[in-house]
Amino acid sequence: MTTRTTIRAPRTTKRKSKPPTAARLLCALALGAVLITSWGASPAWGSGVAAESTKVPKLRTIEGLVCSKDGAPVQGAVVYLQDSKSLAVKSYLSDAQGQFHFRQLSMNADFDLWAELNGKRSKTKSISQFNSKTDLNYKLRLPISK
Repeated sequence: MTTRTTIRAPRTTKRKSKPPTAARLLCALALGAVLITSWGASPAWGSGVAAESTKVPKLRTIEGLVCSKDGAPVQGAVVYLQDSKSLAVKSYLSDAQGQFHFRQLSMNADFDLWAELNGKRSKTKSISQFNSKTDLNYKLRLPISK
């Protein structure tokens, strides 16, 4: 008598997908809420991502004082600010305290700054784009005495 051993491959049965239970739905909703919060999205989808990619550029302010050679403030001096690349010039009249200011200037430009009054001119101050300070303060001395 001979014994025969037959090896059968295990049967694979396809499982029918079960409809999601309430617990699975709650888990999926909680995961979605966590992802939205971590992305920083507001009610408009993707607005959190767009806000990061459109950063507001830094702007520079240049201000200071125009004074005579003996240190007295000079009113009515014309203060010039010239972009070294485009050669565009902005001007400002110093006020009663000798003060001037230029606001909302690009950080990516080099400037030359000087003052003039009655044909007299101060030394030119050069401002480099590599200076990372956003607020700069200068004293411009005119070769006049008050």
